[in-house]
Amino acid sequence: MSQSSAAPLLVSVAMHTDVGKQREQNQDAIGHLTPEDPVILGRLGRLFVLADADEALARSDLASQYAVSTILSSYYEQEQGAPPERLARAIAGANNVIYAESQESGVEMAATVIGAVVRGHDLILGTVGDSPVYLVRDGAPRRLTPELPARELLSEGAFGEEGEPALKLGVSHSAQVDIITGRVRAGDVVLLCSDSLARYITPQEMAQTVIEQPAEQAARTLVALANERDGSDDVSVIVLCLSEDSELARLPHIPNPMEAWGVPRRSERMRPAEAAAPTASGAQTAASLLGVVYRLLRGNTVLTGVSMVVALVLFVLLMLVISSRGDEKKAPPKATPIPPAALTQTVTAGQQRTAQAVAQATSDAALAATSAEAARLTLTPPTPVPTSGPQMETGLWFKVLPGDPIPTFDAPDLHAEPLTALEPGSNYRVSSVNREANAGPWYQVVDNLGEEIRWVNGPSLHARIVVVNDAGDPLPDEAQPLDVPPPGPDGAPAPTRTPAETATPRPMQSGTPGTPVPPLTPTSTTRPSISYSVESWGVGTMVVLKMNLDLCRIPDVLACDVGSASEGEIGTIVQGPVPAGEHWWWEVEFQDGRAGWVAQALLKTP
Repeated sequence: MSQSSAAPLLVSVAMHTDVGKQREQNQDAIGHLTPEDPVILGRLGRLFVLADADEALARSDLASQYAVSTILSSYYEQEQGAPPERLARAIAGANNVIYAESQESGVEMAATVIGAVVRGHDLILGTVGDSPVYLVRDGAPRRLTPELPARELLSEGAFGEEGEPALKLGVSHSAQVDIITGRVRAGDVVLLCSDSLARYITPQEMAQTVIEQPAEQAARTLVALANERDGSDDVSVIVLCLSEDSELARLPHIPNPMEAWGVPRRSERMRPAEAAAPTASGAQTAASLLGVVYRLLRGNTVLTGVSMVVALVLFVLLMLVISSRGDEKKAPPKATPIPPAALTQTVTAGQQRTAQAVAQATSDAALAATSAEAARLTLTPPTPVPTSGPQMETGLWFKVLPGDPIPTFDAPDLHAEPLTALEPGSNYRVSSVNREANAGPWYQVVDNLGEEIRWVNGPSLHARIVVVNDAGDPLPDEAQPLDVPPPGPDGAPAPTRTPAETATPRPMQSGTPGTPVPPLTPTSTTRPSISYSVESWGVGTMVVLKMNLDLCRIPDVLACDVGSASEGEIGTIVQGPVPAGEHWWWEVEFQDGRAGWVAQALLKTP
């Protein structure tokens, strides 16, 4: 990569993601990070990440969340390496985190990912899979990432054959990480897209949208257009608008330090014949050199000071040479330094940006030596950065520990309408998780009787809940979810496990024929021995019967007397899950109005 001497570009970022029109949960994840330290910013740039979950796998939302958090943290945490090398390591590390989690939990998950670093005038892309990146320059769009054939994405190689890197994160112990580098300039727009957006919007339409609209409005317009044309999948986009630093451009002119310290110009030292007839090429070369010096020194007080010191040293050497030559009688011109006050305004106005530019310039030599046009690395992963509060998933039951009631809301927003608070000693079930809303994560919970659904802020649950098992007993300390304290002024303390306090069991609710049975809190009076895990289905999920069966009026194999259903019939989940006996039970309703409870083992999704 060539060395950059121009001032770094300003980046205006807009990000938007949407669940679409047919899904209940957004499985995609997006994020970005800008270092506060100007030296780190100049050396490593700004990082943007988009992860597109594999919708065919139930828990791919975890894969996309792990991908974003791992890449954002590990890129800057590495002790050494140029940006392309760091980005490849971070993406490969995310793959290892997701793959390890999948192997440990036995749940398949996968995602494609794009990582983009903007550093000065350099753009570094790291990709796994088919999520595209477009560059809009002078009104024309150009795809920067290769377009993978559908047959290649659907082949077994995409899922990690032995000895072959996978084309998705999380499906194999190694992933194919492609690194692409290039130069960008003011006026360029870079778009990071999920494949669901690129599938229904042409590159020309993308270019026209980002040209005619501000970044934030353009991002929302593109997502809305993709949903209007299809809407069957999550859709995400990150829009990066690059521009010149107008504040740096307004800085006052920096005088030539060589002239300021009395060093004669080259023309004054030329032989008379040379001075009388300078060549056109010599004048062009001098102008080019002066232009380079001017761009280096413009707004950069550090390089200005260094050049002044160099000029002084050259002046001293020149004096020594002249004094040692007996045939030289003419003394050099006397140096007349500029008063330091002449540069004060420039120093004040450009202090932060010059630190960034100096840090960028010092690492360009190492960056230029990096051969990272197609890096493929498999490395040891760092630990993903969790958010504050207990890290719970859909389907978990928990009990509120003694203390003040915990506020809840009708939406995942601290400014939303307040609802009934969570009471100490009561049990609640997590019915949905939102990790993208502000001040998250947010948990949608339902009470013991299934009467009220509300949102509770995850950080407000720190050290206030204990997760219980199917029998209503607290899980052991080592099995409690990770409980991360909110960050303090000096950073967040080490995450801890939620304490396994004694949970107060609630009596199991009973149902009557024709009356829906509300969701049940686990109790200590009946301990179901269920050999399989519960599905994360929600109300409205379509299911198919695996065999002919009788519908049950309550979750009990001895109460199946409310009608029959045939293998292959499709119904809709209206309630559940409920643990009873040796099964998880779901209430299913069919198109003709028949409804009843069915064991999960007899159901599957279409």
